[in-house]
Amino acid sequence: MRSPFHSEREAFRFLLVVILALVPIVLAAVLGPTWLAVVVLAVVVGVVVARAAQLRMRTLRSPDLLVKMAPPHLGAAAERRVLVVANDTLSEEALLSEVERLGSAPRTHVLLLVPAAITPASRLTGAIDSLLDQARARMRAALAYVGHDSVAGRVTGEDPLEAIDDTFATFVPDEVIVATRWEQTAGGLEPRLAGLVRERVAVPVRHLVFEPGSVAQEPDEGTEARYRREFGAAAARKFGLRALAGAGILAALVMSLVALARTTPADTTLAAANQPVAAPPTGAPSAAANVITLKVIASGKKGPDGKLHDDFTVTDFHVTVGQPLTLRIDNTDTVPHSITSAAAGVSIISLPGTHDYTLLVNHAGKFEWHCVFPCDPWSMAHIGYMRGYITATPA
Repeated sequence: MRSPFHSEREAFRFLLVVILALVPIVLAAVLGPTWLAVVVLAVVVGVVVARAAQLRMRTLRSPDLLVKMAPPHLGAAAERRVLVVANDTLSEEALLSEVERLGSAPRTHVLLLVPAAITPASRLTGAIDSLLDQARARMRAALAYVGHDSVAGRVTGEDPLEAIDDTFATFVPDEVIVATRWEQTAGGLEPRLAGLVRERVAVPVRHLVFEPGSVAQEPDEGTEARYRREFGAAAARKFGLRALAGAGILAALVMSLVALARTTPADTTLAAANQPVAAPPTGAPSAAANVITLKVIASGKKGPDGKLHDDFTVTDFHVTVGQPLTLRIDNTDTVPHSITSAAAGVSIISLPGTHDYTLLVNHAGKFEWHCVFPCDPWSMAHIGYMRGYITATPA
């Protein structure tokens, strides 16, 4: 497998990019609010991913492959080594007969390289073993049909082109045969593979194309050029769609993080009534008539369905217009809850722990309030749990 840092220049370039990317992220994290650091991080990651996608698209459309020198011949002068690359075409009798003919030739060694058709989705879900098992079954059946000790087999889960590169370092073939269908199938090799191998190595490369039950044929130069053009464009389109989907997911994640960062308790300034202050020490004097003590309890009150539901222990509040009422709320839950009424102009966010909040209504009426933070859906829909009334009477 090719190393991503196969030269000092590439390693230095990668390190330089990482340093340049970290500088604005660190500065934003130190000098600005959290949401700014998230935005800068997203921009940097987006630029890097966009550049990587651009280079990948260019490679898929027109791979820039350097022609390698032919490897030195291995073994005696009369010895010959043939690499046969195939997958679903291994069941074709014409291909097996050709492998048998090569294996029966004196001083000829044949290696069957069987790349398993492993897609990115199967790697993501971990469904690799079954695909490797299918490739092994094809290889064993082909070896049993040929029946020559000079014919060996190897199954690989690598990209076919990378697997061929690795095989050149160990088997050192004098000839390569790539067997595909005329058009790519779900479990088969790309027809353009033979052309890519031909550009990559300086040994003879034969492309044998099969249809079920038919004899092998070799495509002409025009067909090989079409394979290179069409399958490169198709791969580029497929990668482009995946990149767009990934960009959409990344954008949604960043927007969610920014929204979360901007609505943290330290930044919440929805209304003056929403600012918590420390509860007074026990025994401190207070105007009892202007203080209501209540709790927020997760699964604290049994409903008509017999199940426990989230609740505020007090849900009806009576205030005088223009006069503040202190709510001493002990939120025993681990997440915030709220008393929110747009009609009354009230937005109180109750943080975990015990805090004092000010309930102030500037016009008379009876207003319904509710909790805006998703919790128990049943409680959020029923009065007396996470929903209630605020009644404001004139002074």
